[in-house]
Amino acid sequence: MLESFFRYRPRPRIMNWLRPARQIDPNYAPYTILSGNPPIFFMPYWIDDQLLPLSSLDMLFEYLRDRRAYFLFNWFWQIEEPRKIAAYHRLEQAHQREYPGHRFIHLCNTTRQIQRFRDAGLEAIFCNQNCLVDESIFRPLPEVAKEFDAIYDGRLIDHKRHHLANKVASLGLVYAFNQMVDSRATVDRIRKSLAHAYFFNHPEGGEYRVLPSAEVNRSLNRCRVGLCLSAVEGAMYASIQYLLAGLPVVSTHSEGGRDVMFDENFVTITEAAPEAVAAAVASWCREAPEPEFIRARTLEKVRAHRRRFIDLVQTIYDEEGVIKIFEEEWSGIFFNKLYRSKTSHQETIEFLKNL
Repeated sequence: MLESFFRYRPRPRIMNWLRPARQIDPNYAPYTILSGNPPIFFMPYWIDDQLLPLSSLDMLFEYLRDRRAYFLFNWFWQIEEPRKIAAYHRLEQAHQREYPGHRFIHLCNTTRQIQRFRDAGLEAIFCNQNCLVDESIFRPLPEVAKEFDAIYDGRLIDHKRHHLANKVASLGLVYAFNQMVDSRATVDRIRKSLAHAYFFNHPEGGEYRVLPSAEVNRSLNRCRVGLCLSAVEGAMYASIQYLLAGLPVVSTHSEGGRDVMFDENFVTITEAAPEAVAAAVASWCREAPEPEFIRARTLEKVRAHRRRFIDLVQTIYDEEGVIKIFEEEWSGIFFNKLYRSKTSHQETIEFLKNL
């Protein structure tokens, strides 16, 4: 929550987005450079000093102190409460008093979020983060046999509500483990409670291993239905990955934006009860649309939001008088989620210097 961000801010005049309670990792730059001229950065995650290796943007901000720079800020988590949005607006205003050339544009996952951001005086567009998942990675694999009725891809943490899947007898699970923040005791407890499930991260019952995206997609294709069981989070990348892989989805009612890409032709919204989840899974197992139909309908929605993203950057180019066509650059810039954590601020600054 934003409270953790505010608690660790010894210098409120500078929007140091991830001001740490612990040591900063100087090699971690939580953004993707979309353009060097003008400087445009995509910030894939919201301000939570627990989700990411800790970083400070002061070096980048200082280098860009006297320049116009644009920061496209994706909100990774649900944020629609006016009080929190107003608090963020105050921080943004404080930052812009220090760096008047910096402009922040918020990519909102829901229509309610964008309205509340605009009501608070923030610049925002309706661009659901799931439009940035790479459909060339997540796709149907007709040659892969179906082995499990349902799959749940999500960290083993309580808000994911894995217990709602305990009546699904044929269940596969994929999860990421962040040793900085995830509780080993919680992971062990949830794994024990779903001992009947197959854990794709533990082939043959072995040690945990991170699955590359292509292996996640193959795991999805071994299953018939995707599960989304949290009540509140962000737009949930796993939800769109299921759909792009051609799986129908069973979801509980949710806040955060995953339902923006849903379609009643292949998504069931059910009550938060294990029996209801199991019944909805069984229904799709009996009769589901063709995977390519699910994928094609989903891609229509993905492309509408991606179009807004591309148009936004083009508008910045036009306002800055830069003769470039961002749509022509897109294929060379785009990669899955537009997020990698391999660059450093110094590398970014050297890149900008050499333009």
